[in-house]
Amino acid sequence: MLGNLKAPPEPFAEIIQTHFRIKARSISTQLDEWLRQDDGKGTLPDGGVYSGGGRSDASGSNNGLAKDVEELKKVLKDLEKGL
Repeated sequence: MLGNLKAPPEPFAEIIQTHFRIKARSISTQLDEWLRQDDGKGTLPDGGVYSGGGRSDASGSNNGLAKDVEELKKVLKDLEKGL
């Protein structure tokens, strides 16, 4: 999601931004649920689970989910405000 918002593919940029602006609240709610369910384990590009290492960021996760969620929520708020 974040990639599509930061660099939307042309000619779909306006459609993608409109979709995320309209769905911002429901996406934010879903992101909160995913954070709640996060077990902190890292993931591999193919979706497999990486078992090495422990939790490391402030949220107790080492997979970057909390950081990505924070950034995505900021982008969604900016879209809602029309920025």
